[in-house]
Amino acid sequence: MTTMTISTITLEGVTCANCANSVSNALHSVQGVENFDVDLFDQITTITYDDDQTSSSIIRSTIEQSNCDVH
Repeated sequence: MTTMTISTITLEGVTCANCANSVSNALHSVQGVENFDVDLFDQITTITYDDDQTSSSIIRSTIEQSNCDVH
């Protein structure tokens, strides 16, 4: 049986649409991420994922590696 987890992560430094797109692209690459919403205004992302396939630490690391260099 698949266990889905919902996690909200603060996005520090994500201040523009290009940053939000970088985070979105990074999250699309994580196996097990089923759904996510990047909220640019509140600088958070809410992610639904299969915790048998990924973990919060993997997701956080992937987001951190998706730096936005446009500023």
